[in-house]
Amino acid sequence: MQFFPCFLCGNKLEKRSDKHSKPYFVCDGCGIQLFVRKKHGIELLDKLLSSAEKNAIPFKEAAHRVFEVQALLSEIDGTKAQIKKVEEEIGFLFPDEEKMRARDALKIRLNNLVSQLEEFCKEESHTQSCSPSN
Repeated sequence: MQFFPCFLCGNKLEKRSDKHSKPYFVCDGCGIQLFVRKKHGIELLDKLLSSAEKNAIPFKEAAHRVFEVQALLSEIDGTKAQIKKVEEEIGFLFPDEEKMRARDALKIRLNNLVSQLEEFCKEESHTQSCSPSN
């Protein structure tokens, strides 16, 4: 079966056909749907899919890089949420010293994660895995 990776999450998208034999793809992971309806688009898709087998290894490597970035971003978001929660529990008039230390440790962890992401993006600067908006 012909397939290519989802450009959002890297999952394998298998080519499907509707009742008019027009190709489409659905990603079960993130829910993206891709429909190709015009003749020119279908021809370009056929070219892409025919070359996909010989390009399977680069696709897999790119998907792996995307997953690494997503994992770092997810951990960054989780750490930010933990910092916010601990800050709400510190107290205003009588701050809890242990919670302040925990918050400071989480901030160090957050800085380390951001540094890891920046380093990863520097190493992968020749790919599109990292973008300024991440």
